[in-house]
Formats: sequence, structure tokens, C-alpha cells
Amino acid sequence: MIRLPFIPETGKVHELALAEALFKLGARPPVVRSVCHIGKKTAIRVYKTIHRRSPKQGLLPYDSFWIVRSSVNTIHASIFLGLIHDLSQQQSPAVFNAELFITAYELYCRVVAHNPQPSKLEAGVAQFILLDINRAWQLVGQWKASEIGLAICEKCHARHVVLNKMPKPYQQCPICDVWADKTGRRRWATVKPRQKA
Repeated sequence: MIRLPFIPETGKVHELALAEALFKLGARPPVVRSVCHIGKKTAIRVYKTIHRRSPKQGLLPYDSFWIVRSSVNTIHASIFLGLIHDLSQQQSPAVFNAELFITAYELYCRVVAHNPQPSKLEAGVAQFILLDINRAWQLVGQWKASEIGLAICEKCHARHVVLNKMPKPYQQCPICDVWADKTGRRRWATVKPRQKA
């Protein structure tokens, strides 16, 4: 018996091409399945074809407070979600889709890779990419659920991400509302330095 090659529909070919692009950017199968709307078996098969190994098991990174853990995290999230916002506004009607997600993430990677003065946190990761694509997908989910939003700093006019459920005094600008300790680590203005006894 001779098997004929399977020829997928045009739409399916497009989804598989998007899945391949996401896997090459480091996405895990659950993220690809959500963004590209493909089945679990298909996602794992494409992953294995690209990486020549089984995908990593376990939960995806999830931390609803990741953006406020450090001002550097906030800057990276602000760059990425600012791109998502701007790119989605260019479409009529404003929509979020796989192409937009991939484009925004690739642009984010290009922007942060040219950082002339990386912080200690950024210097510890390849090409200063602090926000991996799986966490970027989580941030998009929070953004779509209105858990986080974009705000404009009244002092420097920079656009930055804030947690909507945080009180206003804690929706701080990652540029203005920080101070550096003796080691050079950037800390939020609301985290007071210890007083000497």
C-alpha cells in the first residue's frame, strides 16, 4: 500500500508556519497551541521536528506580580506591551493575533539587544532579553483581562506598565521612581533604605 503525502489546507499551513516561528523564539507547546489554535499532538510533533527532543514538562512561568518585582522588569514589560498596543492600534479594527504577537516579540528582542548600558539583571541573560516569550504570552493575557495597563509618567512622560489592582502610589515609573543601592541595584522609591541605628 502506498501512502499519499498529506497536503494540509492553506489555513493550516499558515498556522503551522506561525507555530514553527514561535517554537524558534522559545515558546512552549501550550503557548503555541493557544496562539495558533492547533492541537496538542500537532504542537508536540512540530516542537520535536524543530528541537530534536521532547518539550519541557511542567507549568508555564506565571507570576501576576512579575512586572513590579523590579523596575527593570517593568521597563521590559513596558517595551513589549507598548509594541503590542501600538501594532494592534494600526489594524482596523484593533485585534490581537499570532502575527502581531510574533512581530511585537521580535521587535522587543531587537530593541533590548542594543542596550548600551545593561543593568546587572539584564547582563545575566543572553542578549539582555529578560522577558522570555512564554512570560510575554502571560503578560498579554493579563493585559487582555485588564489586570495591567499602560500609564504615562507625569514627570518624564514615559509610557510604562502598571498593575491596575495596585494602589496609585505603587503604580510607579520605572525611570523616575527608583533609587540605586550601594551595589548598583535599582529599587523602587517605595522600598525605603534601611536607617542606620
